[in-house]
Amino acid sequence: MSILNGNGAVKPDIFITGVMKGGTTILHDYITTHPEISSGSQKEIHYFSLFYDKGPEWYASHFDKVPSGNRAIDASPTYFDTVNTAQIPRLIHGYSKDPRVILITRDPVERAISQFIHLKVTTAAPALIDVEIDDFFAQDFNDAFRQNTTLGYYLHQVLNFSLYTRKFITYRQEFEKNQFLVLDNQSLRESPRAVMEKVFSFLDVEYVDNEVFGVVKFSNGSGINQVSLETYNKLAEFLYPDYKHFCHQAGITYKEATYDDTQSARIA
Repeated sequence: MSILNGNGAVKPDIFITGVMKGGTTILHDYITTHPEISSGSQKEIHYFSLFYDKGPEWYASHFDKVPSGNRAIDASPTYFDTVNTAQIPRLIHGYSKDPRVILITRDPVERAISQFIHLKVTTAAPALIDVEIDDFFAQDFNDAFRQNTTLGYYLHQVLNFSLYTRKFITYRQEFEKNQFLVLDNQSLRESPRAVMEKVFSFLDVEYVDNEVFGVVKFSNGSGINQVSLETYNKLAEFLYPDYKHFCHQAGITYKEATYDDTQSARIA
């Protein structure tokens, strides 16, 4: 059943909170195949993280085309990636009477590599144009967290967005168990229909199959073999301890991406 705001428009009560390069787009597209669930004016609105100062009417305007009777979804990775305090999850929790929050994560080493490629190729960040991927990750990780250089700023973001445990605990403390679902990208890739059955059950709607669930849309060129073995080992040593703890806390299977140096295909 949809929830209406004071102007009669549908208020979103389904939120995909992250992570960036973790599969939020494909999950959003899968969920909105359901006839009772609609997207807003765009997939990512970032109201509670980046644009809260624009006010509730601005946010509501993104959902004024949602059909009456449908539920609405907002999929904004910054709702998880930028969490430093409980403010964002509390704002989401307070916005809807019974919000349903989905977090989809990805192997953190794969995710970090994918974000660098996204920054370099897709967004064409000027500071990264002439930087090769192994050189980027060769920076001192501890120095990067000081963010005192442009490259350090980007490296800090890439690494921080790949650390999940503290942010997850912050969310878990704000939502009831039946309001918060954690998925992993690999399961969605390998068993999309099984995962979508779980998702629709979590959202309290009937499972409706769709042929797109079997279509692989994940981008190529973002796997761990884009980097050298030395870079992989450095990222693994830094990121996997947190990921292992996160998986234990979240109740999902822990598995490390396997590096195959016979398949190395690094980008320039």
